[in-house]
Amino acid sequence: MKKLIGGAIPFIIIHFICCGGILIFLISSGYLLKLTNESQNKYLLIPSLLLLFLAWWQLRRQKTGLLKALLLVAIYSITSYIFIVYLFIPWWIPGYNGGPLLP
Repeated sequence: MKKLIGGAIPFIIIHFICCGGILIFLISSGYLLKLTNESQNKYLLIPSLLLLFLAWWQLRRQKTGLLKALLLVAIYSITSYIFIVYLFIPWWIPGYNGGPLLP
């Protein structure tokens, strides 16, 4: 029980600090509204999927370790972008039109 509490409490605190900081930045800069609009319009979905496929295809052909590592980072980043913009944000804050999230 001590290990669970000792691991869970710091994780929750760091999660609130980091995600809260990112959320405040996204709201105050207007990027959250832009990401919400992108999730509704889906202009970059097909190019993102194409770029993901090309990175995956190139990863399978690479023999060099450094290029494989860079391609894995690119694949992770593109996949994260697609998940956050097109799945998570519409589920988490549907109909967001700007402004603070909390009253």
